[in-house]
Amino acid sequence: MIHSSALPSRFVGRTEELAAVAGSLSEQRLVTLTGVGGVGKSRLAAEVVERLGRRGGPAVVRVDLWPLQNDKLVVPAVAHALGFANHSATDTLEALARWLHDQDVPLVLDFCEHVRRGCRTLVARLLAAPGLTVLTTSREPLGLPGEHVIEVAPLPARTDGAELLRGRAALLGTPLVSPEDVRTAVRLSRRLEGIPLAIELAAGQLADRTVEQVDRHLRSRLELTADHGNGPSRHRALRTTIGWSHELCEPAERLLWARLSVFRGDVTADTVQQVCAGGPLGAEALATALAGLERKSVLSRRGNRYRLLDTLREYGSTWLDELGEKATLSHRHAHYFLEQARRADAGWWGPDQTWWYRRLDDAHADLRAGLDHWLSPRPARPWRCAGSSGSSGAAADTYRWPASTWRSLWRDARHPHASGPGPCGRWGSPTC
Repeated sequence: MIHSSALPSRFVGRTEELAAVAGSLSEQRLVTLTGVGGVGKSRLAAEVVERLGRRGGPAVVRVDLWPLQNDKLVVPAVAHALGFANHSATDTLEALARWLHDQDVPLVLDFCEHVRRGCRTLVARLLAAPGLTVLTTSREPLGLPGEHVIEVAPLPARTDGAELLRGRAALLGTPLVSPEDVRTAVRLSRRLEGIPLAIELAAGQLADRTVEQVDRHLRSRLELTADHGNGPSRHRALRTTIGWSHELCEPAERLLWARLSVFRGDVTADTVQQVCAGGPLGAEALATALAGLERKSVLSRRGNRYRLLDTLREYGSTWLDELGEKATLSHRHAHYFLEQARRADAGWWGPDQTWWYRRLDDAHADLRAGLDHWLSPRPARPWRCAGSSGSSGAAADTYRWPASTWRSLWRDARHPHASGPGPCGRWGSPTC
């Protein structure tokens, strides 16, 4: 059962998600909340259940699956939570399904990802009971027919993320009320990408530090930890939470995750193939691994572009170092985007000029990373890239891609934080 005393004091944001989940539960019998570890799937599910409870109706049964170490323990855990004891010779799952057949029961299964097979078997059988509705949280959908999947994204960092940080600070007796503290809270939330777990862990440090000190001394998001707390122990350190996702991946998916860390922005599947293929990752294996990482919420996709959160990129980069592939992948990445700049230069005055402008705009962060790679070993090489990217005056005036922007890219590669963010939030980009 859900008790309000077990919930944090106030739920922040997620207005659209709350409405979407509540609406889906009224129309669908199996709804799954997916998303990267620490994004707030469990908290959202608990809030939905709490709000539905206020409207009356049958009591919700919630089962925390995170302590389970084996798929075979799923059925006994759910039966126990439902108050069912099997005293017959019939299989427990079959007996439970029969027992539930005439009951109206909303069931919440939290943390399904590590016992996904057991959850699939359980839910597939229990949905034969017409009065059963199931809400699950998992980093990967169960993959059952009729399953309605809702992806839970990080909080908007500038608004809800900063509000969450300020709310937690107030609970600790260290409210962030001055204009400078508010600005710092927004900046810190942006660094933490609006991931609720990361924000909660950062807020826990405000008992001993000012928000300015937390922001200044935070060298890596993966360093965030908590000494105590409720729930899974892996949620007391961001590195451990992400490591849990890493363990659930197949070997090829882990390798691709590491290689994907070389990118700085959103990329297409074709770009991933060009830069990350090789060794165990042939074309087919890479495509399978890419789909697997999306399914496990390591990657998100918008249209034909894949995104890896910076926090997950940082974790993947540590593994790329361990694999000894960082130099090779960085060179391959830089070479690929240098070739893109050359092709853009060759096609700039043709009918595809607008397409190339958009392509370069999408690749802004990766072009900067490529420039950075070429700076130290071959200082002359970056100018070849910068000089090959829309530096002509007429094109610059028409499409707002002047040579000064590329000089800015050169400067950014040497001093990443020198020029500050432009109107679109990109560092060193005066013309967003």
